[in-house]
Amino acid sequence: MKKVFFLLAFVTLLAGCQTYNPVVDPRSVSNDDAYYRDQAECKAIAQQGAPGWKNTAKDTVVGGAVGTGTGALLGTIAGSTVSGLAYGAVIGGLAGGAKGVYDSEKGFEQIYRNCMAGRGYNVLN
Repeated sequence: MKKVFFLLAFVTLLAGCQTYNPVVDPRSVSNDDAYYRDQAECKAIAQQGAPGWKNTAKDTVVGGAVGTGTGALLGTIAGSTVSGLAYGAVIGGLAGGAKGVYDSEKGFEQIYRNCMAGRGYNVLN
C-alpha cells in the first residue's frame, strides 16, 4: 500500500512541473532584454492561472472512487471483491491523477502562449 501512496503522490507533484516554453519566431523579437522579461512574466502568470495540483488531487480522488466502484463490481464477478476494490482504486487513482496532470499542463501552455502572443510575439506552437 505504501507503493500506491508514493505513486499517487508522485503523480500529484508532477502537476507543478510545467516545463513548457513556447517557440517564438526570432523575427518577432526586437529586444532580447524585453523578450526575457516578458517570458518570465508570462510564465509566472501561467503558473498562477493553470489548474495546478488542487485539480490534480481532485481528479485523483474522483478517479480512485470510480475505480473502486468498478473494481468492486468486477471483483465480485471474478470472485474477489477485496482485490477488485484495491486494484480498481489504484488504477482509477492513477488514471485520474494522470488526467489532472495533463489538464494542468495544457492550461499552463495555453495561458503562456496567449500571454506571449498578447505582447506581440509570433508564437509558433
